[in-house]
Amino acid sequence: MPRIVVIGALVYDLVFDVSDWVQPNRAVHACGLTISPGGKGLNQAAAASLLGAEEVRLVGCVGDDIFGAEMVAALQEAGIDTAHIHVHPDARTSIAAIIVREQLPGFIGAPDASRRVSKSQIRAALADLRPGDVLLVGFEVPQPLVAYALRLGRAAGASTVVNPAPFFTRDNFVIDYLPLVDLLIPNKLEAQLLMDGESDDVEQLGCGLLHQGVGRVLLTLGEAGSVLYEPGGKIVQPAFPVEAVDTTGASDAFAGAFCLGLARGWGSTQSLAFASAAAGLTCAKPGTMTALPARSEVDGLLANAQLDLSARVLDCME
Repeated sequence: MPRIVVIGALVYDLVFDVSDWVQPNRAVHACGLTISPGGKGLNQAAAASLLGAEEVRLVGCVGDDIFGAEMVAALQEAGIDTAHIHVHPDARTSIAAIIVREQLPGFIGAPDASRRVSKSQIRAALADLRPGDVLLVGFEVPQPLVAYALRLGRAAGASTVVNPAPFFTRDNFVIDYLPLVDLLIPNKLEAQLLMDGESDDVEQLGCGLLHQGVGRVLLTLGEAGSVLYEPGGKIVQPAFPVEAVDTTGASDAFAGAFCLGLARGWGSTQSLAFASAAAGLTCAKPGTMTALPARSEVDGLLANAQLDLSARVLDCME
């Protein structure tokens, strides 16, 4: 089976479930606390591995501390190749406080080691990339490194996938390398930023990104599900109705699951349904890596699902 290589961050997550947002000079007691390995890169790699990918490699950095050691151990237990996760003695492992109110998260990040990924580290991790492998890169690493990885991936004949998150401001540099992207997986806001806010119309965003040179655009739309735009048309996938607890990490489960479909050579419709089911199930549990579903859970949801194409359910992928 082709290899899946993910380049991104490893972040130790503390997820607080609260009844109200924190205000100045006020204390808020959490209703619950989940401590879990996280970070988009880690979650995406773990999702792919837990769902059945036979060979997953994660490229990232941690500090020389207990948080980093615990995350690497959890990844190894999940069957992920951690040989290209570097331990920096002079950096702290990245930590995030995730505040969840009414199933919707807010984030406070303290990145450090996760920003230490280097060009030489990426070059070594991709040296044995083969045709048919899948390379997934996010915006947790600097833009020049995203472009560098994509060039190496394209030269090796791998399928290049970009999840442009976290993404807060438009950077013209991004537009320059979009033709190196075989599959782009943005949410609506990220698509608008990539298109410089020209439109909030989903159809125009999807088609506009195709015109920028992207091979395919998989737009996640929260309660409206997702839409895959291809040069020959589009495929619409509704979201799965779930009893949502915490939407944190659902978009990462979606990306990791879809990359598994790419590696397995599945058709677009099968991959979309599989990814949507994985994202929905992630919403039903608190935490990040700890909330990712097993393959048996996804298969069970798909087998029992009776999807109503007109249904609109809770945002699980924004």
